[in-house]
Amino acid sequence: MTITVRLGTPADNPKIHDLISKITMPGPAEMCFQRQPDFFIGAKVIGDEFVLAVADDSERPEVLAGLTVISGRDLYISGQRRRVYYSGDTRVDPYYRRRGIASQMFVAQKEYRSTTDLLQGIVIKDNVAPLEAAKNAADGVLFDYWVSHTIETSFIFTRKIKPRIPAGVEIRAATAADVPAMQAFFDREAPRRNGYPCYEFAKVLANDPYYAGISIGDYALAFKAGQIIGILGSWNQKAYKQTRVMGFKPPIGLIRPLYNLYASIAGGFRLPPVGGVLNYLTLHTTLVANDDKDVFRALIDWIMAHQGQKYDALACGITHGDPLVEVPRGYKRQKLFSSHFWLSYGEDPRPGIDNRPLFVELGRL
Repeated sequence: MTITVRLGTPADNPKIHDLISKITMPGPAEMCFQRQPDFFIGAKVIGDEFVLAVADDSERPEVLAGLTVISGRDLYISGQRRRVYYSGDTRVDPYYRRRGIASQMFVAQKEYRSTTDLLQGIVIKDNVAPLEAAKNAADGVLFDYWVSHTIETSFIFTRKIKPRIPAGVEIRAATAADVPAMQAFFDREAPRRNGYPCYEFAKVLANDPYYAGISIGDYALAFKAGQIIGILGSWNQKAYKQTRVMGFKPPIGLIRPLYNLYASIAGGFRLPPVGGVLNYLTLHTTLVANDDKDVFRALIDWIMAHQGQKYDALACGITHGDPLVEVPRGYKRQKLFSSHFWLSYGEDPRPGIDNRPLFVELGRL
């Protein structure tokens, strides 16, 4: 077996999908986080530039042994626009586990980055063992990392609801005519959080690949006295990003129809048949003036009462320490915890990052 690492290309799509389908999350229902039908559509949503490293095995040319991606996007850091790179989508074929393949791919990617670059990543809560193994795999230390925040992802179960809208507030769907006011509100509010993507709503109208699957009408706007005081978007990413059911433990397969009946009444994810995908809508671009919890709740309610009625859940990610973190906790939900970390090939970047709340855009992970 000879492993070589190279840059991936669109010609690798079939092998990429085959590799991803081999990596599942165990449980009563076995899940796979897929990127069908074109991995590169989703890659362009994560960042407007990316380095995809893939690993080949000379003895098994029909498969990829692994892949990993570093994506670049502009974020607000300490109130200023800065290029930040996201390290994610690292997958290694189970056949090749514990053979140092991830480390080889990370070494190859380092050639495209500098010691002054700021990188970030996400792992399932406290699962830093792979990072520890990888960072010391090269001669010396390949990189270092620092866990910064806990991310609380809520899958808020949808139901028929009358939105709880504060007195004097109006909520409606955005239109193209709202774009200048949306951009002005964004430019004022987004820099209050570290890690907020630098959005340009005119590019939504232009169908820029970074905004794939979003239309202006997917944004809910909150107004008071004719001025925007809140924005919240809903994002259907099923066209290129899916959570697919690959199998069930026998008892779950038998009771699935009864469970789905219960979920339709009490709320929750209905389990599709094997091969089907979970039905949720991702919330994004959370912007609320003065971090008004009632306005944020009203925006979630409004989306639930409109676009959300076609889905089992609304996915909402907020970091601990954010003033709005309590709002999703007021809904019936399923929760998932993960850890955000900063990563660097050089010095500790944290002295250059102030203590503003961290924003993590769930739809770009």
